[in-house]
Amino acid sequence: MTQLSLTPSSKYFPLMFTWKIVSDPIYNYVTFNKEVEEPVVNSILLQRLRYILQLQTAHLVYPGAMHSRFQHSLGVMHLSGIVAQDYTDKIIALYGESALEGFPAKSLVEATRLAGLLHDVGHAAFGHAFEEMVLWRNKKIPPDLSNHERIGFRLVEQLLEDVLLKLEKIHDLPHLTEILFELLRENEPRNKILNVYRWIIKDSLYPADIVDFLRRDSYYTGASEYGYIHHERLYVNTYPLETKDSYILVLDRTAWGEFREYMVAKAGMYEHVYYHSVNRAFDRVLNNIISKIDSRYDLSERVLKISTGNPYPYLELTDVFMYKLMMDHALNPGDDIGRLCRTIMIDRKPPYRRVGREYILYASKGLTHLRELLKLMFSQEHRQRVQNLVFEEVVSAVKGRGADYEDVWIDVLDISPVAKSVLIPSGPGRKPYLRLYLGKKSGREITLDREVDLLEEGLPLMVIFRAYISREKYDVELEPIVSKALESSIESALGLTRKEYDEALKTLFQHMDSMEHKSMTM
Repeated sequence: MTQLSLTPSSKYFPLMFTWKIVSDPIYNYVTFNKEVEEPVVNSILLQRLRYILQLQTAHLVYPGAMHSRFQHSLGVMHLSGIVAQDYTDKIIALYGESALEGFPAKSLVEATRLAGLLHDVGHAAFGHAFEEMVLWRNKKIPPDLSNHERIGFRLVEQLLEDVLLKLEKIHDLPHLTEILFELLRENEPRNKILNVYRWIIKDSLYPADIVDFLRRDSYYTGASEYGYIHHERLYVNTYPLETKDSYILVLDRTAWGEFREYMVAKAGMYEHVYYHSVNRAFDRVLNNIISKIDSRYDLSERVLKISTGNPYPYLELTDVFMYKLMMDHALNPGDDIGRLCRTIMIDRKPPYRRVGREYILYASKGLTHLRELLKLMFSQEHRQRVQNLVFEEVVSAVKGRGADYEDVWIDVLDISPVAKSVLIPSGPGRKPYLRLYLGKKSGREITLDREVDLLEEGLPLMVIFRAYISREKYDVELEPIVSKALESSIESALGLTRKEYDEALKTLFQHMDSMEHKSMTM
């Protein structure tokens, strides 16, 4: 098997480029060139990411999780460049240089590296928590600023476009800025070849963004068992296959096992790290803090200033900025903001504590379970209705023990090893992409073997229900009471029983008994 080159290939970069080497715990070394990439690395867009943690509250549960989005961005640049070189070699070998549609190979590889470097620059303090509580919920925010990717694109336009256009001319990298913008923008590129390079970064089954954060987050949280991914084997066995109107990515069937391991690893990271029950309790506190601070200090106004051409108030919104503000309130807890900030900054005791056994709805339990699971994932209205029914029954179960409505919280989480942008894509006419193409390469030919329906193959989808109760109302005797209420209310709301699962097991055991009886009588 051929190996992925771990360093930038000289055939894709001008010979006069010089490279800096940075030590990295995941890849050992990450390189960036001084001529084009260093000016971007040293820009405010990248340097502020040093002060935004990759995982917003995980360090309160996993003390080692203090790594930043800056580290992650360097990692994605490194991995994206390696894969871009590999895919470019394959495209040229399979279809000739004309398949690049007039874009120079060196510009495609460099633009992909820059896209990996810049993919997270639109994040504000606390990453996705800020996105949820301010960008999504504040009605003042216009659609073109309603998520970190849209903001990131605007910031790159405002602060880097002129710099990049000048650098592409100086270093003979035609179309560099054009390609980069096509890879970063929300809509799919107009040129079909650019979709291949976009899939390296995002909106595919194993993009560099996800592979890096799984490996990096598992390392820093100490949960390395979930980040053990053979990403080199996945990428080196992936081939861009040209069809009539587009490309598809075909995985050599010899790497099917590595792909399945990757799916399980990602699901495990979400279940046990990102959605750790205590972590979720802290996330709830943080969301409340962000909402209240937005109301008092008008954080959304900083977002709106981007539209006026002034991004700098937004760029100040880092974790460092917010933690300073939160510490000031925590040391003077005279109001709700102060008490909430003290919970995270000093006491480290979230007001809600998990109670009872979690209920997990697995896709593997049969078609009925799969149908209800997908309805919960795809329909926010259905999800809210079920959540309300479960909430009512759990409250009813604990009311006789001094707890009431304000003391109970039901958390509903969906876990999919397929990226949300793939599983639940946005935009008109876009459909969930739940197929993996398996094939075999022989010489210069790629033979498509089969299209794998990931749901049929046991994609580890699940929805988790957890109940929480006010810390002061918690009693260990509530554990079995809440477990029973949680299970019965969910199964009643979804119309689920164990009948389908139990009947399948019964049939299996009857078949095994029959086979054993036959072997004894022979």
